[in-house]
Amino acid sequence: MTLARNVYGVLDRAAEQWFADRPAVGFDGRTVTFRELRDRSLRLAAGLERRGIGPGRRVAVMMGNRLEWPEAFFALARVGAVCVPVNVLLTGAEVDHVLRDSGADVLVVDEIGQRAVTRLERMPDTVVAVGDVALPDGVESVAYEAVVADGDGRPATPGPDLSELFILYYSSGTTGLPKAATHTHEAVLWNSYGQIDGIDLDPSVRYAVFPSFSWAAGLHNLFLALIWIGGYSEIRATGGASADAVVEFVERSGATHAMLVPSVLRALVVRDDLMARLRDSDLRWVITGAEPVPRSVLEVCGRELPGISVCQGYGLSEFPTIATVLRPEETAEHEGSAGRPLPIADIAVLGDDGAVGRRGRGELLLRSPATTRGYHDRPEQNAEVFHEGWFRTGDVCEIDDGGFVSIIGRTKDMISSGGLNVYPKEIEDVIDRLPGVVESAVVGVPDDRFGETAVAIVVTDAEAFDVEVVHAACRDKLAGYKRPRHVLVRDEPLPRSATAKLLKRELRPWAEERLAADAAATA
Repeated sequence: MTLARNVYGVLDRAAEQWFADRPAVGFDGRTVTFRELRDRSLRLAAGLERRGIGPGRRVAVMMGNRLEWPEAFFALARVGAVCVPVNVLLTGAEVDHVLRDSGADVLVVDEIGQRAVTRLERMPDTVVAVGDVALPDGVESVAYEAVVADGDGRPATPGPDLSELFILYYSSGTTGLPKAATHTHEAVLWNSYGQIDGIDLDPSVRYAVFPSFSWAAGLHNLFLALIWIGGYSEIRATGGASADAVVEFVERSGATHAMLVPSVLRALVVRDDLMARLRDSDLRWVITGAEPVPRSVLEVCGRELPGISVCQGYGLSEFPTIATVLRPEETAEHEGSAGRPLPIADIAVLGDDGAVGRRGRGELLLRSPATTRGYHDRPEQNAEVFHEGWFRTGDVCEIDDGGFVSIIGRTKDMISSGGLNVYPKEIEDVIDRLPGVVESAVVGVPDDRFGETAVAIVVTDAEAFDVEVVHAACRDKLAGYKRPRHVLVRDEPLPRSATAKLLKRELRPWAEERLAADAAATA
């Protein structure tokens, strides 16, 4: 691979040598070419440099999806600053943590990000306001367009090298305070370059950008890879991603490729009208991930969307963001699998005995030139997360003889019942196939006899739901020690993080309280 000098170099080379006047990105009815995107990013970079924002400076970016996001991304790459994406769904206290932990003293914010900014304990030294931003009284800011206007030449510095730190991606905080995975320019480029051959991208791809650019999947799944090869990305504004809105955007944008999280797929598969519209659209490839996808959902997609390859992939904010994928021709025989690793990723399994193997069940290990070298300012966690050169993902998987990976769950979610390991996804896959089940989750709760026992939590759209149906299905499909002892029906959706990941840490105490209340009522 011939790498550019840094992340900005990919855009510069595309605009200067290959795809100058080719459409690169679209948003809200406006389309910009590769040259226009490069020129705006370069002017922004020069304007930032004039304000002292250069090598090593930590810059938090808190915006909804819009054209200014990739401009800021490439501009920060050009001046050697460290980009700190901040999820626009975070609260003020959570944003305070990210700013303190990262050391960011510059904030780029728009009207979506301002919701949490008004509640910050301390504002960064420099605030760049994008659009119509209402900031607290006494807070000074500079308009984004004013910074661009000041950048009437190239930055004075030559730009960073591949080995220099470029981006900090904070976890969604499913356990404790979020921590930041560190990524160099080289890691970011490997991550994007590896997708070109790994998932058969070409210049004809029109990608619908649904994930937030503040998430690792937003900029690093397909979007940056398409900059390499002259593909096109249509950005959807942040918010209101209902099933109807998703389908309408796919139709309007002429998208051929999209990434849809499992919760969106669940909403789609129960709507015959929306599935019919997708069949008639230009869409031909969908990847889903963020959490294990119920087999029942993939089965419906395979049956109802025969012209669209709907496949499960696996990735993480520690990179690669797409580490494994089930290729279209493999879907029929390996439905439910997350596929095999892309060429830039190597995988293995860490067994209960501490041995590393290429097949079997255990914790998924990963290594790649794209993978983080560690978490920012977390030496103790870094010592725990690496094992003999492998990155410990914390996900439980099974790798079959063909090298196909099936994600079973998280190591922390595994239930130890009577000395036997119970993996929640095995139970959830049985329950999710039942009529009336919208979604389910299985958690472990304390048990006097077995130490821990499985409890199934079911969200249903049925007027009356008989939990005995769940017990019967589990008796038919699962060994005795795997069957949930209790089934609880929940009236509200399962709790999820800002990146749509299921929060089982919130479900465990909920289940314990429900069981205690039920026991008290029958005493």
